[in-house]
Amino acid sequence: MPASESSQGASLFLCITFFPSERMATAVLRLVSSFCGMVLDDANVSSRFYMAAHELAENITKYSTGPRVSLELVMEEAESSCILKIRARNEASPERLREVEKRLFALKTASDPVKHYDDLISETAMLEGVSGLGLARVRAEGGLDVDYKIEGNELTITAHAPVERWRAD
Repeated sequence: MPASESSQGASLFLCITFFPSERMATAVLRLVSSFCGMVLDDANVSSRFYMAAHELAENITKYSTGPRVSLELVMEEAESSCILKIRARNEASPERLREVEKRLFALKTASDPVKHYDDLISETAMLEGVSGLGLARVRAEGGLDVDYKIEGNELTITAHAPVERWRAD
């Protein structure tokens, strides 16, 4: 998995590629938590991005069919604003990609993320082993936008939001 094309011009860029295991995901999340705490002044914003990283890491690890997955953190600065992005990549089966594309399209185009999340909770409450709530939670509770891209058998999901300028101390 090559480094992201959008790492060029980023003021901060961190990419971690790892074997898709729960144990590795936990270690990566500790690093992400430290990174967010270091560069973001607002603990609430930091926790929202940590939640997104947790949901993304869980998904890419659980559903990967490839030998590795990656999680990236990108801080892009403009004249008057910054955008923090968390991007996750994995390889998945064609069936899984079709299913996730339906869910992600519905999530991305939902005009009311909280209602969409509540609807998903109701729809999946009685289903065993299936929820699909993580990324909807990121959008509804975390206030982050979610984008995705599918190229061949590779899925990339990005959660992002504007943030205050990062601290360099």
